[in-house]
Formats: sequence, C-alpha cells, structure tokens
Amino acid sequence: MKITKNMDKALRLMNNLQKETVLTQWKKHGKENSEVDFDVSGEGDILKNFALIKGVWNPFLASGRYHARYLFYHSDLFYGKDVIEIGVGSGIMSVVMAKYGAKNITASDVSSFAVENTKINAEKYGLKNIKVVKGNLFENVKEKADLITWMIPFFAGYPEEEDTIGKSMIMPPELFERFLEEAKNYLKSNGVVLIPSFSLGGDLTDPRKVAKNLGYKVTTPWTHSSINGIQQGAIYMHELRLE
Repeated sequence: MKITKNMDKALRLMNNLQKETVLTQWKKHGKENSEVDFDVSGEGDILKNFALIKGVWNPFLASGRYHARYLFYHSDLFYGKDVIEIGVGSGIMSVVMAKYGAKNITASDVSSFAVENTKINAEKYGLKNIKVVKGNLFENVKEKADLITWMIPFFAGYPEEEDTIGKSMIMPPELFERFLEEAKNYLKSNGVVLIPSFSLGGDLTDPRKVAKNLGYKVTTPWTHSSINGIQQGAIYMHELRLE
C-alpha cells in the first residue's frame, strides 16, 4: 500500500507482527511487468511464461501458489463444472482450472489491472472457457456455479481505494461477510466455496470463525507450514458448504 497519512487507517486493526508482514509483502508485489514459469504440480508440470503486469499481486511470492496447486490436485472440485472466481488477480487459479477441465469459469475482479492481466493469460494459453468481468465481488456475475473460490486478502483493515496491491492483502472485515452472504445466491445445489486462510491473518478473515456463523459447514482438509519466503506461517485451505 502507499506509505501515506492514511496508513494508520489501513493497518489499524492489525498487531505489530501483522503490520510488519503486510509491509514486507507490499514492497515485493506488483512493481513491474514480468513472466514466470510456474510448476503447477510441484513435480514438473510447468506453466511457462505466465504473465504478471504492474499493479497486480504476484501469487508466486506467497500463498497463491498453494491455492493453485490445491486446485490441481483436487480437480474433482471443478472438472466438468461451472466455476466463479472472485478477486481473480493475475488469473492463475482460473487458468489452472480452465486448463485442467473446468467447464466454464467466470473470473471477476474490481481492479482493471487484474482484469487485463487475466485476459492476457487466458489468451496466451488459448483458454476459451474463461469469461472475465470487472466488478465488486459478484456485481457483474450472472451465472451460478458448482465452485466459488476467492484468494482472499488475509488481513483485516481499510486500504486506500486506489492501492491495488494493498487491496490484495487487506480487506474490511465486513467485505468478507458480504462475500459469504452473496455467495449463497450463486452456489448451485451441493456447491462448494473454497477459501484459504493464513495463521497470521487473525479471526476476522478466518472462515472457521466467520463462515460458521453465516450458515456454512467448514472443513479444513489441507494445511501447509511455510518456513521460507515473505509469507511465513501456516496456510490453510477451507471448503465451505451450506448447511
């Protein structure tokens, strides 16, 4: 996020360790255009020359790579199914799902940079089953889905409106609750909401604390302890189903 007089507002819900983590990550993300070779499986299934544009959060520096890899190994969540991805960012999750068997994907983001980045990658890999829309959460989503996924910002706070990188890491807690409420209207019968969380994120962005009070059953089938890089701590993948 920008280092400005509004910093206190953006970070005011965080403890010192959370603030330090956010500021460290902010300095690393979205500074220039680049391309990355991503090993989707961790065993040599390389997605070559994945595009990242300036102003978009780099999923490969943090937990986005684990989210994408989880999808690769749990293709039953999306194979032959309709998917909605909120906060699509660079498009890595949608690209992985489209490439490995999703029927149709609606990819939404409030950021014009993210919309452009996802379109670039969908075209690069010849993926016709991704439709990219610009909007706040489900604002311009018309379809229902078997799977809804969002690489949520892990920290609660109030980033500046124009700070696209800050908004990838920080969200108002009421936005998370609104997402969970609105998702109910877009889930097909027996649909799943897939969301990660981070051990340093706190209760306000933890589905186990928030979603269970909004009518969801939450399971946590996967945990990974990251000891390297700029996002160190436990990362969880949660599957949410309406009760």
